[in-house]
Amino acid sequence: MIIYGVNAVKECVKANKKNIKYIYFSRKKLGFEVRGIPVIRKDKSLLTKIAKTSEHQGVIAKLRSFNYTDLKTIIEGKAKPNLVYLDRVNDPHNLGAAIRVCECAGIDGLIIGEKFGAKITPAVFKTSAGAVCHLPVYLSANIGEDIEYLRRNGFALYSVENTENAISLSNFTLETDKNLFIFGSEGEGISRDILKKSTVITIPMKGKINSLNLSTSVSAFLFKALK
Repeated sequence: MIIYGVNAVKECVKANKKNIKYIYFSRKKLGFEVRGIPVIRKDKSLLTKIAKTSEHQGVIAKLRSFNYTDLKTIIEGKAKPNLVYLDRVNDPHNLGAAIRVCECAGIDGLIIGEKFGAKITPAVFKTSAGAVCHLPVYLSANIGEDIEYLRRNGFALYSVENTENAISLSNFTLETDKNLFIFGSEGEGISRDILKKSTVITIPMKGKINSLNLSTSVSAFLFKALK
């Protein structure tokens, strides 16, 4: 996989530089340590051609691989794991921005669906500012089965959605040690089957419109709930 953007490449170097085959750059200097990685200066137009976008900021890197993480591996050995599931989020920029918030909030792992929603792409690396290099991501083939697995292992489910009987985030205090926080796409929201199985929390708003974009919702909820 080709990734691009200063922060995306920088964070992947910090996380696991052995996974980087080479770095191409057209900037005056990289601005971060790359010892042990082949670094080659190339023309900006070539970087644009390779990255298939002009938003590379003069830096691209070739990863040897990107591997999703097993769910059991994410929670193994953690006394108080907090996970996030993003339900049917189709925009890679929304996904990347949400990953950035999750990593900064100290979330232990992210779940996304294999059948529906965006996957990890170069655009996600860029928008996450490299946070995806540090946050384990699990690709679920059957989210229903995975949710039941987590429930059997003591996880509480919290869906963040604006429904009639939802609990206001202002009145919500997290009292469980193992948690799965669920957020839906801006268009479709969270599926009904998942809402039925979870405690629904709503973010109170005072403006004239009644919606927030995904990463803003994730940020507002996680930093309040996890304090």
